[in-house]
Amino acid sequence: MLSLTLNSLVGRRILLLSPHADDVAYSIGGIVANLSLRADILLMTIFGRSGWALASNLREASVDVISAVREQEDRAYCERRRIDYSILYCPDSFVMGYDEATELSVVPDDDPRTADVVTLIGDTVARLVPDVVVAPCGLGGHVDHRIVRTAADALHQADIFYYEDIPYSASLRLSELDKELATQGLAPAGTVDIELVVRNKCEDMWSYRSQTSALTVAEMLQHAGRIGASTGRYAERVWRRTS
Repeated sequence: MLSLTLNSLVGRRILLLSPHADDVAYSIGGIVANLSLRADILLMTIFGRSGWALASNLREASVDVISAVREQEDRAYCERRRIDYSILYCPDSFVMGYDEATELSVVPDDDPRTADVVTLIGDTVARLVPDVVVAPCGLGGHVDHRIVRTAADALHQADIFYYEDIPYSASLRLSELDKELATQGLAPAGTVDIELVVRNKCEDMWSYRSQTSALTVAEMLQHAGRIGASTGRYAERVWRRTS
């Protein structure tokens, strides 16, 4: 498959790789909403052990409590969208002790989790044999996203596509984003109209109460608006490897 459209995904087995609970809903929630009940979709959250929350009532809570809340939000999202759910309880950057600067600067090769995550995702793909895998581009440099990107880059058993990580992608000018991903060996694979489901996507984002702010929703809408600017409609875009 050289390009991705909604029609090309109907009826296919699709594995969505989500570094954290919320990344898929934020980044390609419109595609997921459009495909509800039309494809065999499994969302897999990789870093199921998390200690970070935006909600003030959770900020001082334990890793166990925050992880449980995030998993509950993820399961509710998948149930609402009628997709399957799986979780790997790998520790995220917060649990690893990284601060806000370090998690954006450390590279996967220097992270002790990378080899295990690459193996776990590779084993999952070998076992499930999906037709399509969709993973994060790793925009913004967050090490958790870059580790999952590294694991996806190592796959050979399926069509691999990459989504533009929200909110990180929204902070880049489109020209910067395109140049960065082209330098990484990616090319646009398809733009999907989400105009009819953008309200659903916003509702899905707000269902992640422990993580979502009005700013994040606004950033998503701003990015989706510029991706679909040529048609005046909201859209999401995915990428593929050039070799």
